[in-house]
Amino acid sequence: MANERKEVFLTDMAEAFGNSEAISEIGSIDKWRSVTYETNAYSGVMLAALGGARPDDIVCDPHLEGWYKIYISVPANPDTRLFIKLKQDDAFLMVHNQRLNGNFVEEFLWRCADMTGEAVTLTRRKMALETNSYISALRFVPMTYEEVEEWKREDTRTDTKRIYTTDDMHNRPYITKTETIDDWIATVLPFRHSDAEWFSMEDIRIFDGGVCPNEPDKHAFSREGDRWVQKQVNMFDYDEILRRITEKGHEIGLKISVSTRMGAWGMMFPWDQCYFDCDFHAEHPEWRCLDRNGDEIAALSYAFEGVRKFMIDYIVNMARSGCDAVTLIAHRGIPYVHYEKPVADRFFELYGEYPYELPLDEQRLNKLHCDIMTEFFRELREALDENFGKNKVEIHLRAQFSLVDNKYIGLDCERLAAEGLVNAIVSYPQRHHELIPDSIRKADDPSRIDLEKYTEYVNGYNGSVFHSNDFDFRGPYQNSRGENVGPETQAARIAEWNALEDTYGVKVYIDILPREMANAEFKRRVQEIYDLGARRIALWDTYSRVWNQPMWNLVSRFGHKDEIADMPLYDTGYKNFRFLKIGNTVFKRYNPLWGG
Repeated sequence: MANERKEVFLTDMAEAFGNSEAISEIGSIDKWRSVTYETNAYSGVMLAALGGARPDDIVCDPHLEGWYKIYISVPANPDTRLFIKLKQDDAFLMVHNQRLNGNFVEEFLWRCADMTGEAVTLTRRKMALETNSYISALRFVPMTYEEVEEWKREDTRTDTKRIYTTDDMHNRPYITKTETIDDWIATVLPFRHSDAEWFSMEDIRIFDGGVCPNEPDKHAFSREGDRWVQKQVNMFDYDEILRRITEKGHEIGLKISVSTRMGAWGMMFPWDQCYFDCDFHAEHPEWRCLDRNGDEIAALSYAFEGVRKFMIDYIVNMARSGCDAVTLIAHRGIPYVHYEKPVADRFFELYGEYPYELPLDEQRLNKLHCDIMTEFFRELREALDENFGKNKVEIHLRAQFSLVDNKYIGLDCERLAAEGLVNAIVSYPQRHHELIPDSIRKADDPSRIDLEKYTEYVNGYNGSVFHSNDFDFRGPYQNSRGENVGPETQAARIAEWNALEDTYGVKVYIDILPREMANAEFKRRVQEIYDLGARRIALWDTYSRVWNQPMWNLVSRFGHKDEIADMPLYDTGYKNFRFLKIGNTVFKRYNPLWGG
């Protein structure tokens, strides 16, 4: 009977992992170092692999049968990264702690599993960058029949699946060695038992440019992780990566989207000449956006048919992965359309003048920008329908903060929703608006901009023009006419998105940032937006949450909208213990750091 099984608590990790030849008291490059320790509750032997150490894998077989909660204990050092798996798993998963401080050992729930015939494996082979791995204890807590059945029932619920998760597909090869397709599949595995409805992964090949893609070892990178990305992406057919992750995602009950950044045209020095560059952008300077004074902008314009065709072909290929949706990311990289010749000519045909002196939010100019971007979405919808069947592949938009913020950059969300051109919108807490000081306005007509003064202004401007980003709510701002625009409160912002959903049926998700917060703050922010009427949430760069296991144990359940208020901040088995001694060093009161 499950209730007759007892808890197993292993604190001597050298013994638990079989006193392997890969374990030694000396911290060699090819060994796990064993170190004795003592806490205020128990003592044991921890294992550590530091920096460039790459010892062989080690295996702990606890000889258990039935379902258990598996807890891991690690020193609360800020640089802990542990690659761990069970025998049945497709791939190793990386976990880390809350990153408190090294005077404590932190115990947290890793997972629930049927341990019959199972064993725990640790590896350092998957570590690309030089960080540290520690483990000080393993605890196996037997689950009752009722607990197991409840755990399984959670996966069949649909009312709690309300989280939109994402992965930029850059961080994994940056930090880890992605040497097999299974390593890539590991990207989606943390969402197996969670409230995630959607998993959106990025197709990063739109970059795939510069001078170094095929020979990364011959080039210098500003960050060593960038070399790993270039080397490892080159090893695979990326179409296969997307297909296989999509298949695994569907297998574990997720809806899958493949995403791309609408303005992913490259990056500036020192990240140019590597995979962040986009060859298409480099090859077509004639299709760049232009500022009102004729200055070139490092972005391609959707006003050009060639740019729209390139993006549509690219997105259609993304959809061949078998995904349920394609997601256009519009909170990274602007502008998408500006003052270039096709825009200026169309404006002249409509109004008999050129728009160069007009602010970006001048109503006629903004409508034209929205017309052009809406045309792009129409063309995309038509191409997806032609290739996959009518409305078989959804279109999602990762959008700006509010309706007016999106319209500012040419994305009229209400129009897109009304025409059935988007099926879901994620509202990200970022805004873009043009700053127009009185000093550059025309003296005889302050509604217009003096182009000569404008050139002087932008040449001396110190900042990122038109960009503001605040993870919490900022309130309205003034447009070029001195009018307050945008929602007055967070509640008003959520209400306008809900109205869009109620009117047109487009599903709306509210993004929660910053990426990492204390559990209490994370819970507070999510509870607040639910209380204000939000129906779903999104987590940009979700990988940064899933690796923080004590955080993810809480956050992964945030689809349980009506239960959040009563959720404990940590799993009931979460514990912290005070280190009293590590190795031969006692530090009950004083830390012997660097000789004092």
